[in-house]
Amino acid sequence: MVRTDSHAFIARLDMGWERYRVAVEYDGAHHWTDPTQRTRDIDRHHALADHGWQVIRADATLLHRRPHTLLSRVHAALRARGADLDR
Repeated sequence: MVRTDSHAFIARLDMGWERYRVAVEYDGAHHWTDPTQRTRDIDRHHALADHGWQVIRADATLLHRRPHTLLSRVHAALRARGADLDR
């Protein structure tokens, strides 16, 4: 769960590394087809970015057909934020 410094709720992440402020968020079909959900997602993404989080988005195709791409994006984001992934 991500909160502001004053403990106000921002978001509940699908997956995240708090130390590096890197998150992975899965977007199912309703995230693209439901206008209300789409607007909430846009606002949520900006709120996370405003609090220093980098959000990597994934969908079913990326997970099932191109998992190497998703892993590459996650590794790059973590490394850029100081994670030592070679240990």
